Amino acid sequence: MVRTERNIRKTAVAGSSAGALYRLLILCIVLVCLPAGAAALQVEIDGDVPEEVVEGELIDFTITLSGIPPAADMLHLDTDLLRFGDVPLFVPAEGGNATNTTPLNLPVPPGSGPMSVRLQGQVPAVTEITQCGAVVLTTFDPKRSGYTYYRVRFTDDDGNTLTESDTRLFSIRVETIDTFRDKLNRIDDPFMRSYLQEIFEKGLVNEANTLANYELGREDGIPIIWAAAGIVVTAIAALIAGIWIGGREIGGGEE
Repeated sequence: MVRTERNIRKTAVAGSSAGALYRLLILCIVLVCLPAGAAALQVEIDGDVPEEVVEGELIDFTITLSGIPPAADMLHLDTDLLRFGDVPLFVPAEGGNATNTTPLNLPVPPGSGPMSVRLQGQVPAVTEITQCGAVVLTTFDPKRSGYTYYRVRFTDDDGNTLTESDTRLFSIRVETIDTFRDKLNRIDDPFMRSYLQEIFEKGLVNEANTLANYELGREDGIPIIWAAAGIVVTAIAALIAGIWIGGREIGGGEE
């Protein structure tokens, strides 16, 4: 009886070992049979590409692509960076011609070897300054995120887009806005904060900063006459800006 139980245990252990060995053998066969192109697209960046940059900042980096799909026939590389001076936007490392045309279209080399491209460009400006008589209007593009350092995609020889792709995004920081927000956060009066924010958003950035500086300096004993003068100047500027903007809208409607 004891011997029979031992035989049963030995048979169970042997069966379990055989099963594990069988599963390991199947896994090895699957790995061997996987195509060489199954490796995922890999993107290496040589250079500084922060998530947040200042408008007008110069960006210079090199992108190297490996693990390119075997079916890829053409690389398409796009960017939201702008050309700066005479510096070309794209400089392929594989002997291709430097160009400012975007997207950049490059044939994939035989064997799908690594491809490198240098990108040198300027961060787009999101601030627009307009002179309206004696008043300066400063407006900001509401789109300050979702810009791309690069967009990579591949197509086959029939022009069909392959699933392999990669994108690197950045946001644009506007120091004028950041500085003004810091001032607002230090002002206790909710009415004054709301008022300053309103005239700032209307484009009267200089006037809003002048009043904000006064409000922050009141504790230092700035005479009230300066506050009155600042409000009068701001009101006049707002009136001029309103007339100018209204004239543009009417003129635009006539066209």
